[in-house]
Amino acid sequence: MNSNTEDLLSFIKINYPIFNTCYIAKELNISEATIRRMAKRHGIKKDPAYIKAVHESAIAANKKKYEEMYKTYNLTDIQRNIIVGSLLGDGSLALYGRSKNAYYREHGCVKQLGYRQWKQLNLTDLDFIISRKGKLSSPCHPLYTELYRLFYDKGIKRITPDIISMLNHPIGLACLYMDDGTLVIDSSYGKSTKYLFPRISLYTLSFSRFENEMLKEHLLKQFHIPFKLKERPDGNRFILELNQRNHILYFLELVKPYVSQISCMAYKVDLQNRMNEAKLNYLASGKVLHKNILLRYNEVKSNFYSEADEKIITKMKLMGNTDKEIAETLNRSYWSIVDKIRRMRTAEKLG
Repeated sequence: MNSNTEDLLSFIKINYPIFNTCYIAKELNISEATIRRMAKRHGIKKDPAYIKAVHESAIAANKKKYEEMYKTYNLTDIQRNIIVGSLLGDGSLALYGRSKNAYYREHGCVKQLGYRQWKQLNLTDLDFIISRKGKLSSPCHPLYTELYRLFYDKGIKRITPDIISMLNHPIGLACLYMDDGTLVIDSSYGKSTKYLFPRISLYTLSFSRFENEMLKEHLLKQFHIPFKLKERPDGNRFILELNQRNHILYFLELVKPYVSQISCMAYKVDLQNRMNEAKLNYLASGKVLHKNILLRYNEVKSNFYSEADEKIITKMKLMGNTDKEIAETLNRSYWSIVDKIRRMRTAEKLG
């Protein structure tokens, strides 16, 4: 072996394991095939770390190319909350067969078609559609594949800190309530009086006790609503419940701006009529055993804002006051002010 061949082989031994063969061929001004033959003849192999790096680089390049094939969706906070609130309720994500990406889907009865149409309207720029049979669905997309990985474990829907952290706006809570919540009018009896009082339940029976506890703590921290855990004999045995008047009134005030937009769901926030109906139904039953019927609730505070209120909001925003400070000044809930400011900006009443 002459000195030139020895120098060539020495260069290959040092560089072949850790560098691209094309680069080495250019440096030596010989073909890649020649370098590979020499490496094979002398037992010179690529370093495992180099092989791993090349493999990972190829995967990343393919992933980038694959993702560039899909339309880019930029979810607003409102849209993310609608999707997450719905996935905690009746919505689901599906990943089938040869499809590389998941999609959102939601079925429901004909009576609730207006509700799904409301969702579709709010998610229209995400290309959500409603089929002839009334099913709401999205296109397959990496966005929903990522959500699928967060929401599902071996095909079973779950709750994790990453999931509930995305539920941070009342519209998401409203979707969870419209999907799985109910406003019930309960009763109790005194000697001569029948008491009627409201109760709100979130039927989160598909989740474990631990997951319900996690959701309960999040709703308290994020929305200041102290739901209680209640055990039942069905499903995974636990739901969330509100039964104190002030908590119920606050909850209804929080979700009413969104729920009241949907005629088929408005009954879930119409506390006054629901209480009156319960009273009339009792009187019409022919089994009136009590002289007095007491409706144990206060009317839900009106969500109406006067022109003077709007002027105060505008002035305080210009002065740099926080939404919390505005809420305290107007004696409103924080989320009521957040929603009012959003609506004022939509109506171009506030910059």
